[in-house]
Amino acid sequence: MKKIPGKTPAPRTQTNIIPASRLAPKPVSSLKLVDTRAGRDALLHYFDNTWALTETLFSALTSDEAYYLRPYHKTRHPLIFYYAHPVTFYINKLLVAGILTEPVNKHFEVLFETGVDEMSWDDLHEGDQSIWPPLQEVIDYRQTVRGIVRQLIQTHPAFDGPITVDSPGWALVMCFEHERIHLETSSVLMRELPVQHVRTPEHWPAVLLRSEPQPNTRPVAGVHYPAQNPMIPVAGSTVRLGKPRDWPSFGWDNEYGEDKRHTAAFKASQRLISNGEFYEFVASGGYLDDRHWSEKGLAWRRFRNTRWPTFWVQDGPVGSHRYRLRTTFSVEDMQWDWPVCVNYYEAKAYCAWRTERDGASTPYRLLQEQEHVALREPALQDAAQWSPARPELLHLDRVMVDEAELAAPYEVNNNLHFGSESPVDRFAPNSRGFNDVFGNVWQWCEDPFHPLPGFRIHPYYVDFSTPCFDEQHQMILGGSFISTGDEASVWSRFHFRPHFFQHAGFRIVQSEETPAQKKDRYETDALLNQYLLFHFGSEEEQRDAEISALVGHPRVQEFVPATVALVKQFARKRDRMLDLGCAVGGASFELSRSFHDVIGLDYSQSFVDAANTLKRDGRLDYVRHDSGRFNTALRAELDDGVQRERIQFVRGDASALRAPELLRAVNMKGFDAVLLSNLMCRLPDPAACLRQFVEDDTLLNPEGVLVLVSPNSWMEQYTAPDNFLDGPTNAAALEKIGALLKGFTLVHEGNLPFMIREHRRKYEYIVSQVSVWRKG
Repeated sequence: MKKIPGKTPAPRTQTNIIPASRLAPKPVSSLKLVDTRAGRDALLHYFDNTWALTETLFSALTSDEAYYLRPYHKTRHPLIFYYAHPVTFYINKLLVAGILTEPVNKHFEVLFETGVDEMSWDDLHEGDQSIWPPLQEVIDYRQTVRGIVRQLIQTHPAFDGPITVDSPGWALVMCFEHERIHLETSSVLMRELPVQHVRTPEHWPAVLLRSEPQPNTRPVAGVHYPAQNPMIPVAGSTVRLGKPRDWPSFGWDNEYGEDKRHTAAFKASQRLISNGEFYEFVASGGYLDDRHWSEKGLAWRRFRNTRWPTFWVQDGPVGSHRYRLRTTFSVEDMQWDWPVCVNYYEAKAYCAWRTERDGASTPYRLLQEQEHVALREPALQDAAQWSPARPELLHLDRVMVDEAELAAPYEVNNNLHFGSESPVDRFAPNSRGFNDVFGNVWQWCEDPFHPLPGFRIHPYYVDFSTPCFDEQHQMILGGSFISTGDEASVWSRFHFRPHFFQHAGFRIVQSEETPAQKKDRYETDALLNQYLLFHFGSEEEQRDAEISALVGHPRVQEFVPATVALVKQFARKRDRMLDLGCAVGGASFELSRSFHDVIGLDYSQSFVDAANTLKRDGRLDYVRHDSGRFNTALRAELDDGVQRERIQFVRGDASALRAPELLRAVNMKGFDAVLLSNLMCRLPDPAACLRQFVEDDTLLNPEGVLVLVSPNSWMEQYTAPDNFLDGPTNAAALEKIGALLKGFTLVHEGNLPFMIREHRRKYEYIVSQVSVWRKG
């Protein structure tokens, strides 16, 4: 077979990159995402290219019967639906936009209008399969619509000038990208069909199969797949997300908005997890070990009786762990150096297994959205700062193989550059050291699908994104080899249910502890006992009777009641309240008397556990340190007026209120008041904490208040000096805070003196600065 020229492979690779013998000399390829200012000729060319991609893909089906076969999982329509659906979408959306005035075939445009988004892996669809029309009727309909759309592009006034997100022509470019989405999802459905029903299309791009035979079992690291997949550290940073609304290309509604997120330091695998790496998980019994699976993942695995990835083909008796690989159109020798294609549940189970295998002190997990941005070329991160005054950034819209368009020259396996996955080390890493940040296969993320601040529904497709902001869809990022157009752009934010199969894999990530965290600054029993006394001890328990009788005891305000009083004084509504840095929950419990929904968040797991024990039992025993070896047993108790059912305690980072694990646990929207007590000077980046309430309009309701109570004890062990929000005077410190809280008004300032007992002869006297800021 003829070899395909490419970059020099890594030393391990003995691979000859070969095309399938069936391929034509000029394989089909995808155009770049169309410029919405480019005019009729560019639109027509892009439409014809989109149409050709679909026709080429569907030429893979070997018979009329193949169009009507149900997928084995019965959670999707047969392929006849996906052959007609993108075409009816043109007619329906052009009608919505007013470019067309009459339907073409009303029956088809209703029958093929809506696909399936199953609610669960067992939500099977056993509908009447006789509803689907004959294939020739669909072919004829497609040709009719093709002629109508071409004529509209050439003659309709909507395309006389540039297309914008608010113009009727937007419906047309939306149809282009909708069809390209279904190009990819249809290819996955073909990959799930029995192999006798598909063949490689005549003009399909090169498939990156290794030329030498591959073993069906026991692959050897360094021979059949890369021996090393190192974890590369990534420094903490702030990243920008969101496509500028004026950017001259199509974008789905969820891509727009503006967000800045703090990304803590982390480590990520250099490459995607390969079939060879995943084999060890399979062969060691990882699919059968319930400990590695989430509750939902285990239910899915048992329902499907799954023991290996869905595109691995058993090639020996059960238990022999011999496999071949199902590609989109054929069954081949296992390509151990290709990325494994799995669903979210399988990826998470691998992370749990790998954590145990490696004895990792910090668990492995999947990427978060902001971490994927942090892996990208620095120049690609600049794209979010584009404006019409910076046209030089427009080339960043497309992650293409055209080296002239990239800040650093490297290839990307998307836009049908190749017709399959590629080895995980096939292409050079980017300047940050990571392979396949874009392309090859999508990457599952920890994040549930969510809108960016400033999200707006587009009136031409009101239910594209919003039904999936339901905590039931996981984000996938980066695109795959068959992602084209907008799917292959840097703005792409897609999502699927966690049991769904796509050309999707993953890389593994570990959070990087800061030096202060490594010292376990919050996790000592002594500190826990001290805070339980501080929050729940009576005035008598907090002081020493003998010493007070001799020398007296300073009178100061009780801290928790004072902070609770501030919140109640300035909160105009009392529905939802967030106690940020709640410690052991004293203020949260008291505020449950006045608010219907209270969230207490703290970074310390021991504090959160103590608060949850109090919530469950209404009491908790602890000890007060008196002197040396002497302690007194005490009990924290909640009275009957505390509304425990209104409170939820959760561990989290006060500077990362959109962290996926936090969003899965609690609703972090619509607070009427947020209390930040003795918190700010213990954060690595206190400004990032405050900016969240400016940048995410959903966190705090209009007229909601931030109540800041801080001793301003700034120390380098917690906060880098450049991040201190301090000043030589009260006013100077408030000025720094006010500069961050744009759109907020300072409505109260003051001082709160209090004491924390260390032992019977030592107390820490503190005067916290108080400021209350109202939104709007």
